[in-house]
Amino acid sequence: MSITRRNTLAGLCWAGLAITVWSGSLIMLRLGVTTSLNAYDLTLLRFGVAGLILSPVVLLRGTGTDRLQLTGVVAMVIAFGAPYVLLISLALETAPAAAAGALNPGVMAIGAVLLGRMILGDRIGRARFSGLAVTAMGVLLFTRAGGIVTIGHLILIGTGIMWASYVLIVRRAAVPALNAAAIVAVGSAVFYMPVYLVALPKRIAEAPLVDVVIQAGFQGILVSVFAIYAFNRSAELLGPVAGATLPALIPVVTLGLGVAVLGETADPAEIASAILVTVGLVLVLAGARAMRWLFDQLMHGPTKKPRP
Repeated sequence: MSITRRNTLAGLCWAGLAITVWSGSLIMLRLGVTTSLNAYDLTLLRFGVAGLILSPVVLLRGTGTDRLQLTGVVAMVIAFGAPYVLLISLALETAPAAAAGALNPGVMAIGAVLLGRMILGDRIGRARFSGLAVTAMGVLLFTRAGGIVTIGHLILIGTGIMWASYVLIVRRAAVPALNAAAIVAVGSAVFYMPVYLVALPKRIAEAPLVDVVIQAGFQGILVSVFAIYAFNRSAELLGPVAGATLPALIPVVTLGLGVAVLGETADPAEIASAILVTVGLVLVLAGARAMRWLFDQLMHGPTKKPRP
């Protein structure tokens, strides 16, 4: 197997792991803010635990790049740290998890590719632009299937743009995956924890211990450490377009987890949107070759194999 194919396979595996964890985190956040904890508690658990675990990385390795200045560090923390998670948690008080699973990563995927084109001069091509358009249609349909539009939906659009900005900063400064995760976690813990302790409303003291432990483990370790590392690693291996776009699969994975784990049912609009997102991502990942193969399947039936 060639080095390129090995990198692609490894990148897809890292992306798949990150997507699975993030899909589950949306359900966990929704569960948290609608039961025993509030958005401020969940943000504390996420970055308090992650900051403690990753602090040695910052102390020993720093930012991992000479190109990332203090403004870049602050921007990373704001765009993908405590403010980002707090906004998502607040949005989930009025918006369903399905809407978060569609809007947040969908807007990020599209925004990251477009920002890369405008600022870094990434070459995308017409086929991949077509894939972005199809993905956008799927994301929009997912959102409409989730019910009426609330303030939470608008917040989720904003967090998607924040995530896209984070991707651009990490790419431009070439921050290694583990360093990026550590910067976000430790920076968030340092700035957020004092504000939480002094000024923000809390419910953590009255919450059942099991709820606190589960959320701390899932949000603080799996989401804030493992998934961020996996996402950044996938972007390193797959390149800017594919790595930034794959999280648009989160609504599809969230839908599948809901059916498989929670026994939920998927309506026709959700199934159609899942198909659109999947097709759009195939076009983004493989470009013109995938578009030609898809055209062959539509015109001649599923008898031809994709071109190597």
